[in-house]
Amino acid sequence: MTHRARYRPEELLAKYRAIRAQVTDQEFFRYPKHKKTQEMWCAAHFACAFDQYLDRCDILIDDIDAQTDADFDLHVNGVSYPFQITEVLEPERRRGDEYRNGLPPVRSDDWSRGSELGPGWVRAALEKKLLKQYADADALNLLVYLNFGAWQQQYVDIRNVCANVSKQFASVWLLNGNALCCIQPSSALKAFEGWMMIPESLARVEP
Repeated sequence: MTHRARYRPEELLAKYRAIRAQVTDQEFFRYPKHKKTQEMWCAAHFACAFDQYLDRCDILIDDIDAQTDADFDLHVNGVSYPFQITEVLEPERRRGDEYRNGLPPVRSDDWSRGSELGPGWVRAALEKKLLKQYADADALNLLVYLNFGAWQQQYVDIRNVCANVSKQFASVWLLNGNALCCIQPSSALKAFEGWMMIPESLARVEP
């Protein structure tokens, strides 16, 4: 049985950091049990920015991966909104494989590919979600973690490329290590145009 706990954004971030400090990179990225820990990082950073710039919020999240459509709920003004998290990597990159030999991944310093192709990678991730044919996709909010290098992640380009796919969901938000944006707003949640920087004390390149 899982336990869905309620956290203020900074409380969930503190919980993530406490767990992360106790494990190696290899264990963190290869062991399935830490998928939920990675989701905590995404949910906490998203909520910290939402709480500061848009509206006071709490996070409802299970302690373990419950294999439900919603990875967490954003609780705002007495209403809970289901969110699912998905990560966008470069197409050939696999997290677990990078740490299979206990070595850190070798990253390219050339981010031009991500700048040019990134919008298409985001669209492909959204299309993959649609193929799962969730029963209540139109009520599901997506938090998309952009974990690839790019000189620029152009808000308008990504929004336009993804427009006819993202509208199938209640809302679609993009998170990178330093900023948050919404490319498909929901009438039920406040949003903003363009990227909004995450409070500097909280920003991290990746979980």
